Parts: sequence; C-alpha cells; structure tokens
Amino acid sequence: MTLENVYYLGQTIAVVVIIATLFAILPQGHQTNKIARAELTLNMWMQAGAAHYSFVDSPEKAEFMHRALNDEGSLTEPEKLRFANLLGYAIGAHEAAFMLHTRNLVEAAAYDRSEGLSRMYLQSRRVRKWWRLRREYEYDPRFRAIIDAMANEFETTNRTQTEAREKA
Repeated sequence: MTLENVYYLGQTIAVVVIIATLFAILPQGHQTNKIARAELTLNMWMQAGAAHYSFVDSPEKAEFMHRALNDEGSLTEPEKLRFANLLGYAIGAHEAAFMLHTRNLVEAAAYDRSEGLSRMYLQSRRVRKWWRLRREYEYDPRFRAIIDAMANEFETTNRTQTEAREKA
C-alpha cells in the first residue's frame, strides 16, 4: 500500500466519522429544541399568569377591574388610561403567544390559554370598544382577525340577548 493510498484511506475514514457524528448529533438537536419549546411555554405561562394576577392582586385593583370589565359606571380619565394600558398588555401578551404559536415555538395549550384570557376580557363591552379604537395600531393582520372574530361573536350574542329581553 502506497503512502497515497494510506492518505486516501485516512480521508475516507475521516469523512465517515464526520457523517456518523452528524447523525449522532441530530437526535440531540431535536431533544434540545423540545426542551427549549417546553421552557418557552412554561415561561410564557408563568409570565402571563403573574401579569394577569397583578391586575387584581389587591382589593383596590380587583374592585377597579370588576367595575371596568363589567361596565359599572364611567371611569375617570386616569382610570381610562390605566385600563387601556392593562388591556394593551393583555392583548399584546396574546399576540406574542400567537406569534410564538405560528412559529411552533410554544405548545398549543399555552396559546389556547392566552386566547381564553382575551376571550374573557372581550366579553366586556368596554373592552370591545377599546379594541375597535386600537385595532389598527400595528397588530398582525392574522391576529387582528382572531380578535375581531371574538369581538363580533360577543357583539352578536349581546345584541341577541338585548333583543330577547326587549321582546319579553
């Protein structure tokens, strides 16, 4: 065997080892992606839960949110600002979850939970009014369509209930 043949044999063995290493790393990469997705999902749940809890973590905050969400009386200008910012955060968190979900970076259940929170807020007439005023502010069109559909669903339901009460 010549030196040149030994060289070619060594190169062939090196290529085989490199290819085998790449195949060995592939499952590890998939596992790492699964772990990252799980961590991102957990992080999203924890942050959203903490944020939404912070909206009602004192008697004063809980009373304010109850009054604001249930359309009980008018809000002062500072309360309107506060409420608008809380809704901006809540809907923004849902949009962030939507974006992560469309990229398959979080579990569907995490996105569904975020959507459920938006659905809960959109039951309020005051929230739907806020959404109609804010919907054009740089929201992703696909996300805007989801929120529009929810808002329209509750508008239709409220209209039907109002008509039924008027007939009774």
